[in-house]
Amino acid sequence: MAAAHLEASGRRPFSVRPSSSPVAPPSMAAIQAGRLKDALLVVAAREDATDIFSVNVKLVDAASGATVGRLDGQHTDHISAAAGLICLVPSGTSGSAIRVLNPATGGITDIPAGPTAAAHHGGRTSQSSYVFAYVPTTREYKLLRVITSRGRDDKPKQSCEVLTLGGRGQRWRPASSPPVLLSTTVPRQRAITAGFAHFLTATRTIGYDGIASFDMVKEEWRTCILPGPLPSGSRNCCQSNLSLVELNGCLAFVHHDYLAYCVDMWVLEDMGKAKWLRIESLHFRSFLSGFEELEKGQLAPLIPVSRRREIFAQPLMVMDDGRIAFWVRFPNGVVRVYDPKTRKCEDAVRMGSVSSIVGL
Repeated sequence: MAAAHLEASGRRPFSVRPSSSPVAPPSMAAIQAGRLKDALLVVAAREDATDIFSVNVKLVDAASGATVGRLDGQHTDHISAAAGLICLVPSGTSGSAIRVLNPATGGITDIPAGPTAAAHHGGRTSQSSYVFAYVPTTREYKLLRVITSRGRDDKPKQSCEVLTLGGRGQRWRPASSPPVLLSTTVPRQRAITAGFAHFLTATRTIGYDGIASFDMVKEEWRTCILPGPLPSGSRNCCQSNLSLVELNGCLAFVHHDYLAYCVDMWVLEDMGKAKWLRIESLHFRSFLSGFEELEKGQLAPLIPVSRRREIFAQPLMVMDDGRIAFWVRFPNGVVRVYDPKTRKCEDAVRMGSVSSIVGL
């Protein structure tokens, strides 16, 4: 993929610690060793209180917590990582191009935002959501854009466009529309696995745990909605409690059950058969602070007057020895490793209250 170097464009380069090998996703050797060594975290940090729209993009070594690369002062609405590259989508008011960074070389590829397909529905664009993915079978990087627009009837409609980096003149081309309305405003409600982009649906009629999947190779949606693993009585739960994540190459479904004070996790074993495997159910007190005194069946406010509780954790990886690495964002950002065998956890990296992890 051709890339213009940052220095050549007059912009500040993504300064990266010198290395004999390119920056890459976490190696299988590190996972099999049961450690976070060699895992790099992409972190968006708001460090300037006077400019809330500016973020500093950092690469953080998950083993030591050291920052090994950074690019400051980015005005971006969305950051994602795929196979060693980082994609930054500019904020709606910046007018800048989408930028794809290569931390190993300091190179950048600028992608014009271009016109969207909102006119296809005769409506105005209210929001665009992006997915950045590496397709292993074709060895291509692709961007999927889902545009949500509203017409005169004020009903949301969605259309899609796809762009292949370095291919077909690097232009956006139309793709099929989603089979149902998608949840696109919350990044943790979509995930990329094995060449598919998965989105939670945004319609109560089929349950909020339904999943629509876009084939990044064929550039079309699967006609069948993948049913989630929640029991029938839980499918109309608050959608903000649900999330999707890629765990070691598999699609994982995560449910924060605030009635039972536990996090339930499943992984998809077979997409065609919609077969899920439940891998864990953890009580909040096992790995989140502020719930230590909570007894089974006891109800308590999530944010008591005396102190604030940690109320959300996103899994990052399941290690070979069964330990689970979580990103705990609120109130303080930390990567925490939980051992189901000992029921103990350990903080691997602390990043402060204004950081958001965006990927491995």
